[in-house]
Amino acid sequence: MTPLNIRVFVDVIALLLGNAVEGNVFMFDDGVSDGESLGTAKLVSSVWPGQLVRWSLTPLDVQTMAWLTGVSFDGTAPPATGYLLPWALQWQGYVPPWSAPGSRHSYRMTLVTGGLSGRTISIAGPSLVLLPPPLGGAFRAHPSMPPVERPHNPRQ
Repeated sequence: MTPLNIRVFVDVIALLLGNAVEGNVFMFDDGVSDGESLGTAKLVSSVWPGQLVRWSLTPLDVQTMAWLTGVSFDGTAPPATGYLLPWALQWQGYVPPWSAPGSRHSYRMTLVTGGLSGRTISIAGPSLVLLPPPLGGAFRAHPSMPPVERPHNPRQ
């Protein structure tokens, strides 16, 4: 089954200045259906049960690095605070195979910024919607993104 790739572009400086997530976080996916709210922090991506989902973070400012510290669903995990590991530009996980088609699961991404600020930022609003498994198991092929090199973490 082809993985779903979700690209997250973040204007880290704007968020550090206290600006709203809207207009400073841009999300896109390469799913089989057109994602709802494409290009916004409220992206709705369609997924199949058992599908691998990969989130990739790209900070838009080359002087202020940011890393993904987690993705949590349906408010079951508290937002990240403080100094957390692992630090990554990619995060991935499988959609549980027992997930009910048609169900919608909102999630929250947590980022931590580099430099002197080391601030934690939560992005709430995107979600995954479960599609019914395709008849005959036919999936449209999509090329996968190449893995993202992990930059040096100045705190380690």
